[in-house]
Amino acid sequence: MARQRASASARSGGEKTSATKKQSSLLSPRRVGALNRSRVLRALTDHGPLSRSDLAREAGVTRATMGTIVQSLIDSGLLEEHKAVGSGGIGKPARPVWFAPGAGLAVAASVTSNAVEACLVDAVGTVRARQSTKITDGNDPEAVAHAVASAVAAAAVGAKPVGIGVAVPGVCDTRIGEVLGSGQVPGARGGLISQRLAAHTNLPVFIDNDSRAQALAERWFGSGRGLETFASVQTGDGLGVGLVLDGVIVRSRHGSAGEAGHTAVVLDGQQCSCGLRGCWETIAALPWLRREAKAGGLSGASVMTCARLSSLAAQDDAAAALLDLYAANLSIGLANLNQVLSLEMFIIHGDALGGGEAFRVQLERHARARSLTRLSVIASELGADATLLGASALVLSETFRLVA
Repeated sequence: MARQRASASARSGGEKTSATKKQSSLLSPRRVGALNRSRVLRALTDHGPLSRSDLAREAGVTRATMGTIVQSLIDSGLLEEHKAVGSGGIGKPARPVWFAPGAGLAVAASVTSNAVEACLVDAVGTVRARQSTKITDGNDPEAVAHAVASAVAAAAVGAKPVGIGVAVPGVCDTRIGEVLGSGQVPGARGGLISQRLAAHTNLPVFIDNDSRAQALAERWFGSGRGLETFASVQTGDGLGVGLVLDGVIVRSRHGSAGEAGHTAVVLDGQQCSCGLRGCWETIAALPWLRREAKAGGLSGASVMTCARLSSLAAQDDAAAALLDLYAANLSIGLANLNQVLSLEMFIIHGDALGGGEAFRVQLERHARARSLTRLSVIASELGADATLLGASALVLSETFRLVA
């Protein structure tokens, strides 16, 4: 009898434990609310202004439930109603909602080899209060952190941002807010930038690689809106790639994913700045372009860019041949990414934009010739502000718990 009571007690305890585990795995009303708000914001960033009915269909909830969620976001000042669209029919015409101007302010900073540019960006993507600060010594961590903090402080005067986003040309571990290494700005390495900003502002600080920031900018504000999978490719002093797969920015555990510029494309090729040989970057970035321009006797070789080369190509056969080779070299990496990851959309940033539509067509033609499946190459419409917009999108994604 005692044995039966003990057994029953054990079963009862087990059932309670199991029930407790089930209860703890359920989302609290507060977390459900946060998740629903995130779904609404993600739908808006993917599709642009939407009515409550459209949002309800996207989220799979009732119109009444969506009305409550949207109203809370309007009351908080993050969203606003626009004028009704359509007329006639049954019921009231739909009133789309969108981010309110000035809402979701973030301080965005872009670090380059010799300067830091910072500005305020709202959730609509409007850039405000721009500020630039020189870096006195790119090898000195104190000098780099000081320049970033100064630029951010100047850009944020009189504002109440929700956070700070920093984009750096280097390998960044977003989990701990550290730069693991940067060939262009060696002094950015470590966690001093994040630490200094957090201490001076008491705001959350998010730091990431500049190419991934550009991909995130495209996802929030540009041609990547609504696309689940694409690559953002930046050319210049180096070559970087931001990958978006199934709606998520690919970072890896320590932030080293996306270093496609250092994949080997030439056997026993030139040594890269990373120490490896034959990297894609060694045949498709500005240092290569300028060496080739000098070897070909082109004028202005030391400051050659894709824009300058495109201009020369209209009247110089040697320049035209080099421009085509530049496109062909860039296409090698695009085709490899297409073959390995089934990427069909590539958004171009940086120096390659200077070549205009003619260069884009050349690049796309070469990439398609190397691929088994169809792909498209488009020029970013975000221009020089792509990195800053990406740094702000990093803040918005983390603050509003969007998948990024």
